[in-house]
Amino acid sequence: MNIYQLFPHSDWGSEILPLFSNEYMVSFFKKFCDEVKSRMWRPKKGRNVKYELEDHLKVFFFAEISGRSIKSSSESLNDYIFSKQRGRRKIFADGRKKRFVPHQTDINKVLRQIGIKKAKRILRECLNYQLKEALEMNLISKKVNVLIDFTEHPYYGKREDKMIKGTSRQNGTKKMRHYLGFSILSREIHLFAGLEHVASGESKVPIIIDFLDDLLKIGFELKYVLMDREFYRTGLLEAIKKRNGNTLIPAKSYKRIKKMIEEYLNGTGNRVRKYTFASAPASKFKSSQHVYLVINSKKGWSLQQIKRDFTKGRMTMIDARKNIYTIMTTEKPRGKKSSWASRTSRFYDKRWLIETGFSDINRIARRWKSNHDNVRYLDMFARMLLYNSWKLNRALLKKYHEKKSKSSEWTLVQNQDYLAHAILSS
Repeated sequence: MNIYQLFPHSDWGSEILPLFSNEYMVSFFKKFCDEVKSRMWRPKKGRNVKYELEDHLKVFFFAEISGRSIKSSSESLNDYIFSKQRGRRKIFADGRKKRFVPHQTDINKVLRQIGIKKAKRILRECLNYQLKEALEMNLISKKVNVLIDFTEHPYYGKREDKMIKGTSRQNGTKKMRHYLGFSILSREIHLFAGLEHVASGESKVPIIIDFLDDLLKIGFELKYVLMDREFYRTGLLEAIKKRNGNTLIPAKSYKRIKKMIEEYLNGTGNRVRKYTFASAPASKFKSSQHVYLVINSKKGWSLQQIKRDFTKGRMTMIDARKNIYTIMTTEKPRGKKSSWASRTSRFYDKRWLIETGFSDINRIARRWKSNHDNVRYLDMFARMLLYNSWKLNRALLKKYHEKKSKSSEWTLVQNQDYLAHAILSS
């Protein structure tokens, strides 16, 4: 099977053909094969060895695209190819039938040979390739927003090591694999850009800084870095500022912040306040960062309504604080402070895109049950590539239909079906 001839002639018509060519639609698969081959030591192919490395990886990708297990995908591809052949299927002396694609056992052996460190390097190179491709196609800009968040996958085995953490948020188990995910947002296009399997007790700050440095190295610039309270570290905010990026992160309810909220409700303080965010007194490495605190109302409320109800005695201070949250940013206010505060608060809602992105990659297929960390990591990685493929193809279609004054919505399921058709047609 030639991996460079995966995509058949498009049924969409000659004018849309370039959008669904090998260059755009399955470039991630070609890049993946190249990266695996360059990082795997493989002895010289034996005389009786039938399959190439690409044959194993093609079944792996077909399993990801179609949402099936490797066993089911291997048998499905084998039967499909046999149905296109002439003559009878050869049966060997021991009763085995001739195969056209590798068996599940062989594919699993190949995947296990790709260690977790190699898998991480392959993922970074392939995702960087997709991001640079999106930039070259002018779908995203050089200045990007970075979204960072955790996702966890339940673990039902018996392992007790640093790569398996405890959890109380999963059904039927108290163990999980913990992943730190990175994505970028530019021109309303959300793309996954990195993934790390985080061990118990491992610091997240060096991982985040390493990712940001890699993003800058390939030619991008930082605009906002959107994070949750879990990443509340002065050293991290300082490092992002040094890289010309600005942080958006919810503030914790410290005494000083509570007092600022009370001052705002009493009319003695403004909505936007300057605040010095410093490391803990017992911290080994002292650091501090000047930030701006933006006071916001929770969904269903407005700040004016909360302030009015508190002033008239219809709401207590405790109830008023419950309906208010605060966001910290290292960006200096621009223009009218009230308008800037509203825009900044609304933009922080974009952080949920990485949450919905994780939900999308989880519904691409059933989660694998392999106990091998590297195989599970490769599974997550392939889903990210497919998610990015969907987002890029949808953006290309939208761009094309805007020129033709038409509207089109390209769904994740359509993208999967079309890719599966491409592999079968090859």
